[in-house]
Amino acid sequence: MKKAFNFLRDCVELYIPIAALLIMFCTFVFQIFSRYILNSPVPWAYEVTVMCYLWMVVLGACYAYRDRSHVTFTLFYDQFGVKAKAFIAFLGNLLMLIAFVYMFVPSCDMILNQMSKQVTSVFKIGLNIVYLPFIPFMIIIALYICSDLYTEFMVFTGLGGERFVKKMLAEGKSEAEEAVEAALAEENGKEEK
Repeated sequence: MKKAFNFLRDCVELYIPIAALLIMFCTFVFQIFSRYILNSPVPWAYEVTVMCYLWMVVLGACYAYRDRSHVTFTLFYDQFGVKAKAFIAFLGNLLMLIAFVYMFVPSCDMILNQMSKQVTSVFKIGLNIVYLPFIPFMIIIALYICSDLYTEFMVFTGLGGERFVKKMLAEGKSEAEEAVEAALAEENGKEEK
């Protein structure tokens, strides 16, 4: 069951954005070739690249959240201890979750009902299909935020013990910090030999 869930999650967060990037890139190259070599631009290329870009960015953002690879500005946040960081992160995530919950029903109504009446100019595809990835994006990000809220609550209340503190600290490490730790561990390994 867990393997099936992880595969489905990877399909939505990785494989669909990768396919969208490949289609977008190939279409872009084809458009350049058609326009400048054949002197005959194709009208559908722009529409395909815009749709693929939207699907790639929106669903790829879910993976960026899971992987903790989105940009964060933590100059102020880093000045606090672990429990204060957990509390601050909890408040920020709670505000985001409230915003996602508040906008979910109107967004679904807009995408599924109102945009179904509008179509793209070349392919005549309903705009509800074009903007459809926004719905799983909201659901997936809300679930990730709920998971973070639970961890942060367990840390700042002290109910989770050391396990949740370690989890939160590990998730909050930047790539630079991980690289420094790996280099130090490698150095220490060489010194022991």
